[in-house]
Amino acid sequence: MLANLARSRRFVWVALAAGFILRVGVAWMAFPPQQALVSDSLYYVRIARHPLSLINGADVTSSGPLYPLFLIPFFSLLPDDLPGLQVAAVQLVQALLDTASVWLIYRIGCQLFDERAGLIALVAQVLDPRYVFYTATITTETLFIPLFTAFVLLYLTAAFHNDLRKYRLAGVLLGLATLTRPVPLLFPVLLAVHARFHPQDRRQAMKGVAWLVGLMLLVLAPWIVRGVLVTGEFVPVSDTFFSHFWLNSRPDGREISGGAFEPAVQEDIGTEAVGTTSGGDYLSAGLRNILDAPAQWAGKVIGDAARAYAQPYGTMLLIAPTDRGVKEVLRDFLSGGASFTDLLAIPALGRRLLMYLWHYWGLVGGLIGLVLALRKGWWRVFPLPAWVLYATAVTAVLLIEPRYVFPVMFAFTILAAYATLQAFEALWKKRSPPVTGEERV
Repeated sequence: MLANLARSRRFVWVALAAGFILRVGVAWMAFPPQQALVSDSLYYVRIARHPLSLINGADVTSSGPLYPLFLIPFFSLLPDDLPGLQVAAVQLVQALLDTASVWLIYRIGCQLFDERAGLIALVAQVLDPRYVFYTATITTETLFIPLFTAFVLLYLTAAFHNDLRKYRLAGVLLGLATLTRPVPLLFPVLLAVHARFHPQDRRQAMKGVAWLVGLMLLVLAPWIVRGVLVTGEFVPVSDTFFSHFWLNSRPDGREISGGAFEPAVQEDIGTEAVGTTSGGDYLSAGLRNILDAPAQWAGKVIGDAARAYAQPYGTMLLIAPTDRGVKEVLRDFLSGGASFTDLLAIPALGRRLLMYLWHYWGLVGGLIGLVLALRKGWWRVFPLPAWVLYATAVTAVLLIEPRYVFPVMFAFTILAAYATLQAFEALWKKRSPPVTGEERV
């Protein structure tokens, strides 16, 4: 048994080393500096190059401060005339962070199920092409996912052992994760439900969650106070919550940008100057839009969420904006509008198909694993589906796309690992010959 344990530990370290090398290799060979800058990357880089804006910059309110703080050593200390070195240094550290998240996911699998499930999750996570490629980009998820998975592991340890010290540390980690991306801000509400049904000591568990919330708020307080001082209104980490809620309340919200934003704001809110629009104005206008057509809004939100889950995050990285998607070409091929040659000509077809494979193994296997786990009792596994449902609901109301549901995928991977383990065991038992009475003797 000790020999098997030693072998598994060596395997874990070898797998982690291989995962780190794979991530660094892909980042440095496949991603030129400009290709690593996606979505809001330039915004974070600008803040990192002007750190004082985190104190008094009135325009720095659309994100938490932690990721720009993380980028400061790379973009403020390394020379600007060497952008390749700056980006490569960020990618190296992000590869290390993502490798740490691989270990954390392995440990969560061990904590919830057993080491075999943890090892399956480890291997899946090491080789997952979605994570291999996203690690090279300048995006908040590269910091948020390691922080949040560390929080989940610490919270599970605290909950299973009713350890108040670990509850407090989990609160600090959740606060840091929220300062990276504000989505988990209200997640402790579901943790309180989890604590309320603790199988041993509910009072101690509720006390632990209270400590968790208190330490989380303590971590968030300086940034929230800073937001009040520079904007004159309460900003819960990021003020994009307000505008995204309003945009998502409109059927054409995803198409509104640039010069069309101001007329749309004036149409719904009635302000003469967009700069004076408050968060409350956006909220009230969004609520009016929803109440005017609730069924249409609900259908839009559900449809957007389904589309966000249908496509793996990362399939369009390193792909030209004019290139067609795999689903689009495949749909045309099945309807006769595209040839087999067109199918094979899809840019980066192999990599993108691998992402789809890992993505749907996680989604389908995760749902099966959840059903199997719930049959043994819901309380132990509750934080994983709670996070998936909570994050999906929050982002669906605001702005949902493959990138924004990506931070829930680790939960699917862990549950899919458990389902895979159960499938292996069932298959092994089926193929094993029955033991006769003589063999028993």
